[in-house]
Amino acid sequence: MKKMKKGFLFLLNLILTICLVACSNGTNQSNRSEDKEQNIPNNTSESVNHTKREDLSLKVSKDEKKTITISVMGKFPDFELAAKEYEKKHPNITIELKSFASGGGGMTLLELEKYVSQTTTEVLSGKGADLFVLNDQSLPIDRYIDKNAFVDLNQYIERDTSFDKSLYYMNILEHSKINGGLYVLPTHFSLGALFGNKEAISKTGIQIDDSQNWTWSRFTEISKQLKTKGTLGTVMNVSPLGILNPLIFSDENYDRLVDMEKKEAKFDSPLFIDLLKQVKRMYDDGVLSTQPTNPTETYFASSAIFSPSDYAVRSAVYNNQNTTIYEFPHSSEKESGVSFSGYDRYAMNVNSTVKMEAWDYLKFLLSYEMQSQSVRDMFPVNIAANEKVFAELLLDGKGGSTKVYGGKGGKITVTEESLQPLNQMISEANTEVRWNEKVQKILSEETPSYFSGQKSAESVAGIIQNRVMTYLNE
Repeated sequence: MKKMKKGFLFLLNLILTICLVACSNGTNQSNRSEDKEQNIPNNTSESVNHTKREDLSLKVSKDEKKTITISVMGKFPDFELAAKEYEKKHPNITIELKSFASGGGGMTLLELEKYVSQTTTEVLSGKGADLFVLNDQSLPIDRYIDKNAFVDLNQYIERDTSFDKSLYYMNILEHSKINGGLYVLPTHFSLGALFGNKEAISKTGIQIDDSQNWTWSRFTEISKQLKTKGTLGTVMNVSPLGILNPLIFSDENYDRLVDMEKKEAKFDSPLFIDLLKQVKRMYDDGVLSTQPTNPTETYFASSAIFSPSDYAVRSAVYNNQNTTIYEFPHSSEKESGVSFSGYDRYAMNVNSTVKMEAWDYLKFLLSYEMQSQSVRDMFPVNIAANEKVFAELLLDGKGGSTKVYGGKGGKITVTEESLQPLNQMISEANTEVRWNEKVQKILSEETPSYFSGQKSAESVAGIIQNRVMTYLNE
């Protein structure tokens, strides 16, 4: 009897094993079939080099009814227009905008909390929309990427022959990569810069070259010279966090301070402590000030630039158009280039069943057709669309300059020559500012005690280190 029982159990185990293997093979075959249909490349750089390039637009469904679901904070005009225009070209495809705002595009605090919570749950569970528009700084994007929730869109860029890199500011896309992959694709961007009071600086006879060794140490040296030789009492009016945040969240420093994959932080390292001391020293030396000052009575003003017209208006506000723009200084001599921030940033769900259609939609969003119609007052990633904005700003039918309302209620004269430095900055943009609101909030709560002299840099750095580590391991 015992032998019969043992034989029965052996046979039962054998049957179960065969069933599990069969199910596994069936699932793998199903997944392989779906991947082949969607032409999903592997997430490795080697696969890109060995993958056959082809026109992926030919693989978009032409007859089968499909829906691309897009998670957005609010149904802004650009989003609705793009969805409508794409559906005209692809009658079999529906674009479903899943909005968290109750109306008008804006969000209440309660809606924002729900948006962040629900989006995080959907992303990390592998469910939810096919595409996510990740504009809010509260979203833990690094954590999403660490959990392999998004597709590396660079795989599609390298494979797709219908994606012409020459049509886009590839420096923006290239430097939007995180951990080597383009998991979040911006369709618009802004620049970080210093506006210099050209007339006041020229009167001192001091020459400023921001193309090499343009560090905060060098900025401090020049600022002291300006105060000695010039007539203005303030070099720049800005809060300590207004300097520290761009330094911390630039891609060079943030990667050194935060490792999401290993869940490690290094805010107690000499790098961060030196940054704290460097910023405070500029206030102690009288280079920077937090006292309200008329922008025309300072040598520099720190500001983002969102578009050509925005640049023209800010030039007038700060220095009555007598302005020179400089790169935002860097933390070390090894770094160079212009900082930027991406907007209307799209991520593709790794579990989407309409990846090919979603990728085609992203290309449509980057097209001249859509970017030239955008109501966003921001730089578009499409080069021709941006050049159109420049041309319209200059065109008045008379002599190559136009009048743009702005400044102190008056008119601003814009010339091709005045816009040339802005064009150069766009081409040199290579440092993405990757905001993380959780870390930013910790900095805003803990660093004031150092800048006010209540605690040492080392003490504050230790507190920040502990709080960031707690956040990383939540």
